[in-house]
Amino acid sequence: MLLALFIYWGWDTCLAVNEETENPRTTPGRGAVISAFVLVAIYVSVALLVMMYATVGSEGIGLGNEANQDDVFVAMKDVVLGPWGWLIVVAVLASVLSSTQTTILPTARGTLSMGVHGALPAKFGEVHPRNQTPGFSTQVMGAAAIAYYVAMSFLSENLLSDSISAISLFIAFYYALTGFACFWYFRGTLRTSARNLWFRGMLPLTGALLLTAAFFISAVQMWDPAYGDTEIFGVGGAFISGVVLLALGVVLAVVCRFLPSTRGYFTGNPSAVAAARNQG
Repeated sequence: MLLALFIYWGWDTCLAVNEETENPRTTPGRGAVISAFVLVAIYVSVALLVMMYATVGSEGIGLGNEANQDDVFVAMKDVVLGPWGWLIVVAVLASVLSSTQTTILPTARGTLSMGVHGALPAKFGEVHPRNQTPGFSTQVMGAAAIAYYVAMSFLSENLLSDSISAISLFIAFYYALTGFACFWYFRGTLRTSARNLWFRGMLPLTGALLLTAAFFISAVQMWDPAYGDTEIFGVGGAFISGVVLLALGVVLAVVCRFLPSTRGYFTGNPSAVAAARNQG
């Protein structure tokens, strides 16, 4: 379940740029729903076509061939497109570039919002004067991603692979929080109409509960050393990397709770938040 969620992760990027779009109350939401349906159509149709063309055999370009498990498209490129097979490589590279952008962009917008509202130092809420984008937040998120990838590449490629597997835990964690927050935020409007009850209450709450269950079930599975490629103190490396990074988030939250520039947000003091923002 989390693997499927990880595959579709990124469709919500348009929700992160709602303040930069026309009709921000409706356009981003519609874009998110439309993109989800488009992704479903693309993934399902491509999967069916690949299975129909390559078959599931264990020889040649067959999907059952162990030599093709890492990348079936590279294995098929010359057979399908002949001399134009390099176009598939370009398409994969473009997809990777898009994936990196959908990783940095939402987190930069998230920290921008947190900086504006006082949950992070005001520096994170700065907007680039020429590009009109969260300049400092984008730089920090990009630098953090690069530093983590480079460090893990030097330390252990296997641990890097396991940490990527642990990303599904983070996705389930913050999607579940979003579902619970939606239910709680709109709790006062759930009885006004059947539409509000389902779209603001039942569906977000159901999704949050399912993702919470998936989070804990996957965490237990990742505890097993046989789950991934690494083992640390008798525990699976995917579990360790996931828990360590989640714990780091808790530590950062505690630090922000006591920082003078962000304390007001956590104590519910709007005047302190405004004063810290003006100082920033």
